[in-house]
Amino acid sequence: MEKVDRGTLLLLLLLLALGSHLRTPFPRPIPSLPAPHFVGPLLLSGIFQCGPASLVAIKEGDVDLDYDCPFVYAETNADRVTWTYDTATGQKKKIYSETKSVGQFTSTKAVGSFARKDVTNDYKYPEGSTKERDVFNKARGKLNLSTLEATSRVPDAPKPDVSGKFKVKSPPEVGKDVELVLLLTNLASAARTLTANMTAWSIVYTGKVIHEVWKDSLALTLGPKEEKAYPIKISYEEYQKHLTTDNMIRATAVCHFKDGNDAVVEQDIALENPTITLKVPGQAKVGQAVKVEVVFTNPLAEVVSSCVLLAEGSDLLEKAIRKEVSTVKGKESARITFEITPKKKGTKQLVTNFSCDKFKDINTFQVIKVVD
Repeated sequence: MEKVDRGTLLLLLLLLALGSHLRTPFPRPIPSLPAPHFVGPLLLSGIFQCGPASLVAIKEGDVDLDYDCPFVYAETNADRVTWTYDTATGQKKKIYSETKSVGQFTSTKAVGSFARKDVTNDYKYPEGSTKERDVFNKARGKLNLSTLEATSRVPDAPKPDVSGKFKVKSPPEVGKDVELVLLLTNLASAARTLTANMTAWSIVYTGKVIHEVWKDSLALTLGPKEEKAYPIKISYEEYQKHLTTDNMIRATAVCHFKDGNDAVVEQDIALENPTITLKVPGQAKVGQAVKVEVVFTNPLAEVVSSCVLLAEGSDLLEKAIRKEVSTVKGKESARITFEITPKKKGTKQLVTNFSCDKFKDINTFQVIKVVD
């Protein structure tokens, strides 16, 4: 097995998002070949090892096989359990178990195109199916770890008397307020009185919370089968200083009931960066310079500064290009131009990355057909 230092791990982490497991783009599953294994979204320290794992073994729950089957299986099949902890008594209570958030949208690049191909079913049986649960229990039995055995003896979380969900009112964008609605529905035939403690945090794609950006609480009574909506606004001023380059916010509502089972409502919200446009108006020919134009429009009412554009492309540029723009005023656009000189004919790809003090890593690419 190959030892991987921390620097390499950071590069590998860029290849994963929200539990997705990257593999090489085979046109179809090849059972005799191992699943290439990249380190998943975990908190890391020290030296870690990265080795092969059988794709068939992962799907069938054979986690006792070499080399990293338990780890890759956990990346694609783990359940997510939520607990509450009483700091006064030290008592913890299991209030929510979620089986579908880990290992979804396992992806690879489609052969012959830039489209995403979903390969989730190569790694696991359909989520929630009898076969998937049977394999899950088989894997737990093969591991035979005391921690898992202890967890298995914890009673399932009781079904809450009230269901809830967050609804995003409009597509969230960096620089704008995030508007949500908390919908709470009483599932019981009797009225329920509850207190909901709501919090929003900036997070990174691994799920690690970074900084609290908003909080509120409410107390209400829901009649039998009644639904109520509570509007939420997280202003740009509240989250702008704490948003990471992943542009993610987690909203959570912990609902405590006077009579009934507690509930947790949670949603991760990904905010969109503004876009940049990349145009190559002329025909690209081998050995001839062609103009490229990149346009960034500042969606904010304030000035953005320290703007940098990076561009690179194999057989299009001798080396990466760096262009700097000092500032872009609010609601105005910056137009950046440069030239490329293709070396070889064929289908090439020009990639650009724009960053400034308010927005990081706005990426786009253009497929360019080069002729003689």
